[in-house]
Amino acid sequence: MAVFCPGEILRAAEGAPAGSSSSNATLVSLEYQETSYSVNNWSVSPRTQTIPFKKEPGALSGKIVRGALNFAGDSSNAIPFLWQRDARKLYLDLNRNEDLTDDPSGVFLAGAAVPVTYQAFTNVRLDYNTALGRCRMLADLNFYDYGPPTGLMCTVAMRSFWQGKLTLQGRDWQVGIVQNVWDSSGLLQNSRLLLRPWEKRTEPFNAGDGLLASVPFPVSRKVFVDGHGYQMEWTGRSENGEARPALRFMEQSVALGELKITGQYISRLVLTGGPYLVVLDQPAGAVKIPTGSYNQLDIKLERNGTEAFRSAGQAQAVGRIAVNEKTPVVLNVGGPLTNSVRASRHGPDLRLDYLLAGAGGETYQMAKQDRSKPPGFAIYHGEKKMATGDFEYG
Repeated sequence: MAVFCPGEILRAAEGAPAGSSSSNATLVSLEYQETSYSVNNWSVSPRTQTIPFKKEPGALSGKIVRGALNFAGDSSNAIPFLWQRDARKLYLDLNRNEDLTDDPSGVFLAGAAVPVTYQAFTNVRLDYNTALGRCRMLADLNFYDYGPPTGLMCTVAMRSFWQGKLTLQGRDWQVGIVQNVWDSSGLLQNSRLLLRPWEKRTEPFNAGDGLLASVPFPVSRKVFVDGHGYQMEWTGRSENGEARPALRFMEQSVALGELKITGQYISRLVLTGGPYLVVLDQPAGAVKIPTGSYNQLDIKLERNGTEAFRSAGQAQAVGRIAVNEKTPVVLNVGGPLTNSVRASRHGPDLRLDYLLAGAGGETYQMAKQDRSKPPGFAIYHGEKKMATGDFEYG
């Protein structure tokens, strides 16, 4: 993660529209933001070609890789590129006319890092078309050329998103969209919903770090936050061909049931796979949430500045959680955390897996891991030490 400059996003956020509200609806216009750190990361397989483009820079030498980066699943958004690997130079056809000599802002130079098979190109500004209009994106592009069987790969570290200031029940939130630029359905589908207290708006975040500054965008378009339920509507307009997205939150009456949480140190708990996307901040003891059945659970734990997380997509299932109006449901998750080992036999071998287990046996990962100091183990037969070792990361 790059060093974060607080003033960069703070000035932009302060100028964001605060949203206009009626008796039960709030409209938030989302503004384009750029950061000095990545907010999402993608891995792609560029389409390659051997035929030269219509017009290319002169005096090319060394290994040349030609191809196109596809955005939003639409061929009209494909950006042709020419990677002059030995010269550590990347040419992007930003106007998409297959002339790689008329885009002066599309020429990038990588640092002198080794090996030559990996090169990073920073501060790349791209645009792509959506149903709402043209969208911008700031990214760092990392190219890998390891030859067969891996082939050419590219990772995109996105450094831009859309955000605004949302006021609900007198409390201010930073709300926004971290879009999936590879999805053909537009800005919203399969994107992440940024939703966190307004006072946290200057803190760096990443949609894939498990710390839940952003949450899955609910298929139902319904969200339950700070004890209230809302229907969300995706709206916006096109201005001079550019997208101007917005979100509308309309408060709804919702039947509630009781959820009893037994664990400790929960900073944020997110329930999905049910009628609402449920976001609970610092839940303790018994809380009220919309009735219904939920099957996915994400948790962030925090104590004395140390953070751990459990991601529903990367951990064992907790089973379906059925909430009703009559009977409280017990959810045994959270801290304290316990270092543990799972032993299993694989033929003549004994396999040991390290687990960081929560109150209900659910597993967590530390947000910051010092891989130079892995957890270790020792095996005893009675008082005699039979073997020792360290766990490997993975």
